[in-house]
Amino acid sequence: MKEFLETQLPAIITGILGVGAYVFERRRKNAEIQHVESDATQAMQAGYKNWVNDANNKFEEMRSDILSMKTKISHLEENEQLMTLKIEGLEKEVVEWKQKYTSLKKEMELRDNGINTTPNDGKI
Repeated sequence: MKEFLETQLPAIITGILGVGAYVFERRRKNAEIQHVESDATQAMQAGYKNWVNDANNKFEEMRSDILSMKTKISHLEENEQLMTLKIEGLEKEVVEWKQKYTSLKKEMELRDNGINTTPNDGKI
């Protein structure tokens, strides 16, 4: 047995060291793979976070724009109502002026024809 060990000891030590080296190398590769995967995951998370922040910023910007537009629309509707009231008032004035014009025109035509349209108080 001693002879066997003496002749095979270098092979046994080499085998044990080989298995140890294999296990060590496998653990090192697994650790490296985990490190690479971890880096990739962190990069994806950072990219996703940037994308979400950008989307949120754009959403807030659009929300602000919509609120601003709603305010502008409200002011425009108020102005439209005021303008409508002014237009209605001006249309009434136009009708009144047309009536005055027509009345004065008739009065002038009658005066030109020699008919007195002034009221007579019984005085000559």
